[in-house]
Amino acid sequence: MILDTVKVPWLPQTQIENAANDLLRHWANFSGREIIPPIPVEAIVEKYLGITLEYDKLENLLGIPDVLGATWVEEKRMVINSSLLDGRQGRFTFTCGHEVGHWVLHRKYLFKQTAHSPDAVTKKNPPVVCRVSAAKTRGEWQADYFSASLIMPGPTVREAFHKVFGGDPLVIFNRNSCFGRNNPLALDPSLDTAHQIAKNVIDAGQFQNVSKEAMAYRLEDLGLLVNETGLSLSSSFQAKKPFCKNSRERKPKSSNT
Repeated sequence: MILDTVKVPWLPQTQIENAANDLLRHWANFSGREIIPPIPVEAIVEKYLGITLEYDKLENLLGIPDVLGATWVEEKRMVINSSLLDGRQGRFTFTCGHEVGHWVLHRKYLFKQTAHSPDAVTKKNPPVVCRVSAAKTRGEWQADYFSASLIMPGPTVREAFHKVFGGDPLVIFNRNSCFGRNNPLALDPSLDTAHQIAKNVIDAGQFQNVSKEAMAYRLEDLGLLVNETGLSLSSSFQAKKPFCKNSRERKPKSSNT
């Protein structure tokens, strides 16, 4: 049996971001360290939250495909798919942050489920699982947005962006730049240069454990990168890696509350 977060209570973006900021403040007080990138998500999990962090082949462990991470709330145990330990730090960090999001945002809801639904065969409490195929569900979207807010704090991202591109947002009107490869990013931002815009912000803010895709979506969330093309930013990353979307999965409409 596997827990799902489809029916978790609806949460606004501001509440999710505030929860991530609260965790960062608590971590800073606990560790005595300033909140600066790269955010040490693994240390927050193990040292502050007291959760056991492990790495394993989750497809084999759970018997289902496309699993990125899983958390056993009763056991305070979090397992990240070992396939993410392949040098692509951004994917790994975002997944860790996603699982932390489940712990912070959904823990009470999950405890209620596990209290009355131990696995009929093993008698053990089931995990909540992050799967690529479930990325658009309410709980998964919330955990994604929490992860983005945690590893890319808004004020720090804004500071890095303004350092590179000035005070005004970059507005994208075209899929491709009119200037080709020598595109001056601030003059003619485009979908095909979104990854470079994100990289410049990553470098300026020292976000070494964040992927370019995650940063591009975060810039859009914060209103620093305005996409007027009518196309998703994902089109500029699809050829680079097939992976679950992160914070730009839209929150459910109010009618679903």
